[in-house]
Amino acid sequence: LVRDLGRSSGKLVEFSTSGKDTELDKTVVDKIGDPLIHMIRNAVDHGLEGSAEERREAGKEAVGHVSLRAFHQQGSLLIEIEDDGRGLDRSKIVEKAVSKGLIRTAEGMSDEEVWSLIFEPGFSTAKEITDVSGRGVGMDVVRRGVESMRGQVSIQSTLGKGTIFTIRLPLTLAIIDGMVVQCRKERYIIPTLSIRKSVRATTENTTTVLGKGEVLIQQEEVIPLIRLSRLFAIPGEDTDITGGFVVLVESNRQTLGIHVDRLLGQQQIVIKPLGDLASNAQGISGGALMPDGNVSMIIDVEGLLALSRDVPINEVA
Repeated sequence: LVRDLGRSSGKLVEFSTSGKDTELDKTVVDKIGDPLIHMIRNAVDHGLEGSAEERREAGKEAVGHVSLRAFHQQGSLLIEIEDDGRGLDRSKIVEKAVSKGLIRTAEGMSDEEVWSLIFEPGFSTAKEITDVSGRGVGMDVVRRGVESMRGQVSIQSTLGKGTIFTIRLPLTLAIIDGMVVQCRKERYIIPTLSIRKSVRATTENTTTVLGKGEVLIQQEEVIPLIRLSRLFAIPGEDTDITGGFVVLVESNRQTLGIHVDRLLGQQQIVIKPLGDLASNAQGISGGALMPDGNVSMIIDVEGLLALSRDVPINEVA
């Protein structure tokens, strides 16, 4: 697509991607496809300079660069489209917005607020509509499409350097790899991306902190330990901690040990929202339909870390 766009616009364009292993539910792919194509068209046609000569005069390589990236970040799925072109011109956007009656003045408006004006219906600073980007789809349609999936679109831009459009979608629309674990009679899923490693709990590597909580000792590192069976009040009696496993998870450079009874293996899952009744459950980010028809809860690692912060670990009994 980008090569065709480059030829159509007479520009030299190099396209790169990252995050090919990041997957989305097919219904989301169907919805996000057209907005992504439109944003890539805009990056080539309006974002990049008009010619190799113009890029050289700006001190850049003759070949323009457009990148598409997808990755997970703090409970969200992010898709970024970046170009190293002209960047957004604040003065032109403000002038157009004033002429269309969208604003009276840009005084006091941040750059982010000015950039958001391009999402207004019919807004464009392009001097002419081309075959590359003039396909009857405006940035307002892009924003509506993303917001219909409970997502957001944001813009970062530097004049003369380039622009990054970021689509942020709820992780509940994503397909992820997860480790299926068992606590008593319940199964849970821990996102693989958050897992550092798993170890068997032993009397040598587990102990208590002043009688207030359990910790795991790994290579002189003292790691807070949480039993899912206690945290989620799963019916049944506690077993000896050495009879299970500890899954070490990380988030924001913090580590937590999650004690479970069994490791059942890895599985690719589609995250589903829990609904209003359970949407605020701390430590849970969603649910997943298992092959046997039952629903398993997906662990929110950041939520569990928040629950563990009140456990003192500076002194080990």
